[in-house]
Amino acid sequence: MALHMRTWRWVLIGATLVLILAGFSSVACDTGDFPVPVTTVQPPANLTVSVQLNQEGKYTTAIFRGGHGQRLLKEIQVEVIHPDGSKDSGVIGNVVGDSVMLKGSGCGDQVIATANFKNGMNYVILNEKMQYIRGICPADYSLTVDPCEEIARSPSLKPDPVQEIPVNKSVVIQANVDISRIEVQFRGGFGQNMIKTLQVHRIGPDGSKETQSLGNNIGDEVVFTATNNCMDRIAADVSFIDGTMYHFYDKVIRISRYMYL
Repeated sequence: MALHMRTWRWVLIGATLVLILAGFSSVACDTGDFPVPVTTVQPPANLTVSVQLNQEGKYTTAIFRGGHGQRLLKEIQVEVIHPDGSKDSGVIGNVVGDSVMLKGSGCGDQVIATANFKNGMNYVILNEKMQYIRGICPADYSLTVDPCEEIARSPSLKPDPVQEIPVNKSVVIQANVDISRIEVQFRGGFGQNMIKTLQVHRIGPDGSKETQSLGNNIGDEVVFTATNNCMDRIAADVSFIDGTMYHFYDKVIRISRYMYL
């Protein structure tokens, strides 16, 4: 088992893993740096890959969702960092659907994913703050005021009704988030070759709106800078060469559970 740590990049092997990891955890706690300062890097277009995170209780599952860089990808290393500095890590392969389940704390863990490619290049592609789970986090955990509650009440974050696209023209997009960015990828569909335009909109709680055109090749991506550390809204409209148009995607995307820790 190999554990890659961004700060020192130690490789821990065999029986020494537990001892060294315990020593590192105490250092992380002493520094008080949480979330760990990490900058995500946008890979070149031919190396884009996507990871989906699902949280259930203390556990976070990371799932590989493909991308242009799939064939050149060696592996994706996923690390869950708990607020006390302890960690859990795992690896997912380059087959769509590959996954790893990691144990967290339920207290707003930080998840970092690093894509390692066969050409020796590596990129931190994901840096996300998970949700605080009430009833799971230890009683002595100091809960801060959640500023996201007020932001969530913004009328601008109320999604509009979406229209159902006929099956033979179906279109699929996927939104991924980290602490500061929203990445929207084209994931295919039966209507892929019939698309004329595909417009993706980022709507902020303050009513601001940014629109970008998304390509219709699987793995094509647009990136928005989040307007805040809580939540933004992502919507999408597609028009087809036959003249039909659909507002088919409209969701509130949670950026991070808390603005401050």
